[in-house]
Amino acid sequence: MKWGAANSAVAIAPEDRVRQIETAVFLIPFITYAYFYQGADQSVACRFDLMRSMIEKSALWINDFCGYNTADIITLHGHIYSVKAPGTSYTALIPWMVFRLGLLPLSAAHEPVYWAFVTYLTTVFTTGLLVAAMCVVMFRFARFLGASDGRGAGVALILGLATIAFPYATELTGEPVAAVCVFTAFYLLATFASRPSRTRALAAGFLAGWAVLNDYPVFLVAAAVGIYALFKLPEWKHLAAFSAGAAITVAVMLAYNWGAFGNPLFFSYQAFKLSPAENRQFPEQAVGFVGLTYPKIRILWNVLLDPQRGLFFCNPVLLLSIVGVGYFARLKRWRAEFIVTVYSFVVLFLFNASYGESIISWGGGTATGPRQIVASVPFMVLALAFLPAACDYLLGAMGALSAVFMLMATATNPHFPYEYDNPVRDFALQQFMRGDFATNRDAFFGGGMIVGDSVAFNLGKLIGLPGPFQLWPLAMLWIFGSFDLSESLGLWGRGVSRHLAQIAMTMGIAAVFLLSINQRVRQGFSVSGRQGLLGRYYVGEQCGNSAPHIMRVDRQLDFDDIAEMGAMPFPSCDIWRGQLIAPTTGEYEFTIDVDDSGWVTVDGTQVIHDPGLVSKGHDAGRIQLSEGPHRIEVGERNLEGGSYLHLYWRIPGSTDNQIVPADALVPDRPGT
Repeated sequence: MKWGAANSAVAIAPEDRVRQIETAVFLIPFITYAYFYQGADQSVACRFDLMRSMIEKSALWINDFCGYNTADIITLHGHIYSVKAPGTSYTALIPWMVFRLGLLPLSAAHEPVYWAFVTYLTTVFTTGLLVAAMCVVMFRFARFLGASDGRGAGVALILGLATIAFPYATELTGEPVAAVCVFTAFYLLATFASRPSRTRALAAGFLAGWAVLNDYPVFLVAAAVGIYALFKLPEWKHLAAFSAGAAITVAVMLAYNWGAFGNPLFFSYQAFKLSPAENRQFPEQAVGFVGLTYPKIRILWNVLLDPQRGLFFCNPVLLLSIVGVGYFARLKRWRAEFIVTVYSFVVLFLFNASYGESIISWGGGTATGPRQIVASVPFMVLALAFLPAACDYLLGAMGALSAVFMLMATATNPHFPYEYDNPVRDFALQQFMRGDFATNRDAFFGGGMIVGDSVAFNLGKLIGLPGPFQLWPLAMLWIFGSFDLSESLGLWGRGVSRHLAQIAMTMGIAAVFLLSINQRVRQGFSVSGRQGLLGRYYVGEQCGNSAPHIMRVDRQLDFDDIAEMGAMPFPSCDIWRGQLIAPTTGEYEFTIDVDDSGWVTVDGTQVIHDPGLVSKGHDAGRIQLSEGPHRIEVGERNLEGGSYLHLYWRIPGSTDNQIVPADALVPDRPGT
């Protein structure tokens, strides 16, 4: 029997059509992930350190490679170890060795570039490849549970592009690998009756165990999958195979602990409580059981709803999972699957809410969303498959909004700094709208910048495209990929409606990527103000070493936080120039409150000296001025973290400091 998609000139077999859909569902996320390289992060660096140590030193401690690139370590028995579960380092070991050897000639010519490309390709062919494959699993799982091809493809792409799985698929961390493993194990068991075999049962057991080896808390979900296996594998030979697969990973875990710590039952996080004097960087890990106490309402709010890290704030489409669960619960046929699905994300929510008060604990550090619950995301997305067809437009709209949020985070820097209460709006959106992409300057193993002023890159940046246009090749992929997938699904109508739908899809995707030219479009307006000072905002510790990332007229130098100062990646250096209109002749006192340091020069005289690369939050100076205009320059340097700036003056005859008013400032023009 042949089946042809609507509007398709050539009828194709159902299995070929499904294969086309699966190919698109895999390639769109995979190529998207491969488009980005994020540079170093402490959680990622310790995993690369462990791989280097195992290959180069035949050791499980990482003394020779850590110290400057990660704080996610413990000191025990005179050695330094990665505190993270070792599974991700094992998972990536083969790609790591292949690319290390394959790119070795590059090492002698440019070692920093060599390490950047080795870590980039290892990430692409580990987490990127696995998460893209999980999208295919999601498509198959949704169809198995009764969803249409269109809904199955939709939830698969929501998983890959509209949840926090997206940014984490571009980094070598344990949470996305654990998510892939435990969710795939669940799928293999749920569909076991369709193709029963000991190999399938063995694979399910191994994946459930390997998930824990990548992220210890996922044990709570893997245990539920194990209990589920008792119902799905009635024959002893299949249960034995499942148990054998899980036992392999247990053996690997015990062997690692024995080899590293001399005790197969000792886990790395216990060192914070066992040796607190040596491991003081995360004191909350010494409270309770490796930092865990009991679920707290305020932490649960932070994990789910607060703008700083909240899952539903980052991924609003997942709010519909709550509705989907209601429809899922009605289907008695899938009662066991319903229980495992709901339990899997609820238990990780409560687990995450049991951490301490610090965002470093419950928020996963500098992260997009709550990193510790990435493994719950595919289970939440699966619930979306049960929404009625009436929700299609709402699901599409909220999925698109979530995808935009995740694209902004991934394209700029998914390591959301602590300084932003609403990093999606104040950090990612600001940088995205000025085409400030791939801003991370941290390298895994030292060396200078790789592409311009950053270590991180995207493929557009790598080939030299200007900032606002660096993501346009990715936009073309999304447009053509959407066309191909829609054609395979038979979503287009006929005649005029077909063309209108195609135009609407193209314009919708293009509009998102066109946001990056916002600053260029607005540049003329940004520098046209007649009062204030012309500010130039630079990346780096010194002003003027590169082109400014922002150029605008600021009416007053009265900024309360880094978001008001343009959400610049740090370190940064900003300088404002123009004319100061002195209302009367006499002695003026200027005061600056700043993070980290600043200076003021009037008519070439340093009223407040530049202290250099230090933190000096308050300074003041005096100068005699005549009535009328004077040349003024104000500078600010942010070495790390948050930033603010307040410039005050005390005019002759006054006893109070006040912010230098806009009507006393005349900005330079951009060409001066």
